[in-house]
Amino acid sequence: MVTVISRFRVRNGMEEEVRQAFLNRPRLVEKAPGFCGLDVLTDTTDPSVFLLLTRWSDEESFRAWHRSASHHASHVFIPKGLKLDPAFTLLTMGHSIQPSAPAQTLRDAIAIHSDALSEWFTNSDTVFALLLSPDGTICERNPAAQRIFPADLAGGTVSKLWDYLVCSDAEHMRIRLSESESANDASFHLNLVDGEQSPVTWDARLLRCDGSFLLLATEEQRRDALFQNEILRITNDLSIAVREAAQKNRELKNANETIEKLARIDGLTGLANRRMLEETLPREAARANRLNESLSVIFVDVDHFKPINDEFGHKAGDQVLAQLGTIIKSQLRSYELAARFGGDEVVLLLPGTTREGAILIAERIRERVGILVIPEYPRQVAVSMGIAALGIGETGEELVARADEALYRAKGKGGNRFEVA
Repeated sequence: MVTVISRFRVRNGMEEEVRQAFLNRPRLVEKAPGFCGLDVLTDTTDPSVFLLLTRWSDEESFRAWHRSASHHASHVFIPKGLKLDPAFTLLTMGHSIQPSAPAQTLRDAIAIHSDALSEWFTNSDTVFALLLSPDGTICERNPAAQRIFPADLAGGTVSKLWDYLVCSDAEHMRIRLSESESANDASFHLNLVDGEQSPVTWDARLLRCDGSFLLLATEEQRRDALFQNEILRITNDLSIAVREAAQKNRELKNANETIEKLARIDGLTGLANRRMLEETLPREAARANRLNESLSVIFVDVDHFKPINDEFGHKAGDQVLAQLGTIIKSQLRSYELAARFGGDEVVLLLPGTTREGAILIAERIRERVGILVIPEYPRQVAVSMGIAALGIGETGEELVARADEALYRAKGKGGNRFEVA
């Protein structure tokens, strides 16, 4: 058995679309020679991470599928516009998965199919559950099964399922257990010998459990009154638990998003904080260099800000910074970033913007700041700015440093102006 593992990370907000798309892929792959199964796993701490596991009988079966037209056709199930980040994609081949050891207890065997039912079936006195080996040996019984398939403790012999069945059903069960490649069987009738009385008919189901078999059954007339009622009760409990967990997960997600936002936003100006700039700057510089795209920076500083605080108080200074933040945000596109660098300094990060484009933005900011009316500060507010465009192979830190140098040239020439690096 060969397992192929692919690890993906997707954009926030598209997790459910991608999960459904992955689950739809078996429509095309399920008929591929050698295909044994597909699972989609998600990271509970980071829902944007997916593990896609496909199991194949051998490596050549996977490679044949991967080269086929059907494999390429399966991509239509991926949502349009989705871009998977290759930095988070991992394809691992050749991991040989050995068959698991057979289930050793009823609890383990039932838990393979449903953790929620495991406890109930293991202790049930109304529905019998047997753990069987492929040769029909009864490995374990629950309380209900113990009454119908009593162990011969005195004789010390190992009981086999055939010892309790009518001849025709015994042969039928031998065939079922010997078909190692068959899928889990649907419900069927099983006739049990009950001493000198006529055989009793039971409604049974056989499940495969990693080298063992789980036989579940109940007397036909008990099915509606007991078995179905218990299953319905457990299903209802599970549904309530799932809904409550989903609600708590949504509340936790919203709370985390709020905390994350507060951790990255400057409370006074409404702009990003320096931490967010330092996280974004190297990524945007690397991207611009890789794609040979433009990237510009504008370094903004309020002229004579210290005298504003000294003469009119910090309330006036805070109003100036808040109004400056509003003006700068009005000039930004959705993918551009403005961050309070420290004190009265603000850095604008402008992906896809040339030096000429940055000059136009800087002039609009300078004009709008010049007509500001601040109740606590009766004088005109002015700003100085330094502009720099990313050079070939330049880092984000080097780009900001050049913009900072241009800013100081602007302040040295009297302020209320911009200079270009």
